[in-house]
Amino acid sequence: MMRSPITAERALMAVALVLLVLIALVLNGTWQSADWLPAEPAHRPAVAAKTPVLAPVALPSLANAWQTPLFSVDRRPDLQQPANQAASSLSGLTLTGVLLNGTVQLAFIKPTTGPALKVRLNGQLPNGWTLRAISPTSATFGLGERTETLTVRRLRLPAPSTSPPLSLSREDLHEPAP
Repeated sequence: MMRSPITAERALMAVALVLLVLIALVLNGTWQSADWLPAEPAHRPAVAAKTPVLAPVALPSLANAWQTPLFSVDRRPDLQQPANQAASSLSGLTLTGVLLNGTVQLAFIKPTTGPALKVRLNGQLPNGWTLRAISPTSATFGLGERTETLTVRRLRLPAPSTSPPLSLSREDLHEPAP
């Protein structure tokens, strides 16, 4: 026995109506409820500390902690140049860039070891050398009567090759000859 199309339409319309009512209820927030925590009392009773209190430690007993590097394999201090001893030359330094502006004149220096440095005009490097002059491609440093100039290293392209360019034959391309 076949149902008439009218009853099938009515059943689908009833399902659609029920779904629309459910969507309206969800959007209205009917089933949402706030789950509030219980109110806390105004004063809390004092709770005894359950963690033990550490005894104070004297600073001299911790001197080894900052004198020996923590992550070094041999745990010896890094070799540092004393502040009063000046470097004899700038051989371990490279001038990586220069910034010349109306008021700002900086030289960017990269030592072979350690972090990069920036030095203002008449500023001093950690090894005692003073930046005396800056040009777009060089920086002149002085230590007492001595002066040394570092220049920006200019990378250049290699000379053009004189060999002929690589060419492939049809046999190399595995193409049949026309």
